[in-house]
Amino acid sequence: MNKIAVGVELLFTGMVIVFLILLFLMGVMKAISRLVGERPAVEGGRPMAQPLTTELPPEELAAVMAVLGKVLPPNQQAVVRISPQTAGGGEEEAMAVAAIAGALAVMRPGH
Repeated sequence: MNKIAVGVELLFTGMVIVFLILLFLMGVMKAISRLVGERPAVEGGRPMAQPLTTELPPEELAAVMAVLGKVLPPNQQAVVRISPQTAGGGEEEAMAVAAIAGALAVMRPGH
C-alpha cells in the first residue's frame, strides 16, 4: 500500500511541475512578443484584381456545367463553386485551362 501512495504522490508532483513549467513558458513567450512587437507582414506578389462582373454569362455557365457533368462521377453529389474570372492574369487562365485539360485527360471512356 505504501508503494501505491508513493506512486500517486509522484504522479501528482510531476503533473504540477509540468503545469508550472508550461505557465512559465507562456509568460516568457508573451514577454518576448511584447519586446519584439508586431511587424506587418510583407505581401509578396501582385494585389488581387477586382472581378469585372458578378455573374457568368449563361453560355459560359452552360459550358462549365456540361464539362463538370462529364468529369464528376455519376450518381454522386458534388458542391461546385464557380467564381467569375478576374481581370488580371493570363497565368491564372492558363492554370484553369490546364486543370480542366488534366481532368478531361484522366476521364475514362464511357463515363
